[in-house]
Amino acid sequence: MTATVESSIQEYARRYSDHDPDAVTELCLYPFLAIRGGVPIHLPDRAAVRDHFATIMDTWEAEQPPGCQWRSTLVALVSMRHSPTVRWNALDTEGTVVRDRETTYHLLSNPSGWRFLSYRNHF
Repeated sequence: MTATVESSIQEYARRYSDHDPDAVTELCLYPFLAIRGGVPIHLPDRAAVRDHFATIMDTWEAEQPPGCQWRSTLVALVSMRHSPTVRWNALDTEGTVVRDRETTYHLLSNPSGWRFLSYRNHF
């Protein structure tokens, strides 16, 4: 396996910024656990994981001003083996930070590379 945790996080960010829930879901294992606002969200299968990411992406996009494009960029990666905490900035087309957040991920390796098992947002 040649992928590292960091390159897997970068690929996740690219797919997420492309607003592609199917591609993000390909990087996940199921069942999947999302923790948002301290509330666990149990996602039992691929369809549930895909719908979860699609909803989050659609909601975020709807909150932006008309014509605003955004992308997530990795600001800092605190590597803690298979559970990195990542600081993300979402930028608009002018490069202005419109969201600053931290997320901890749990990853497992398999023959396809690193896969996401869960995440927890710190906001």
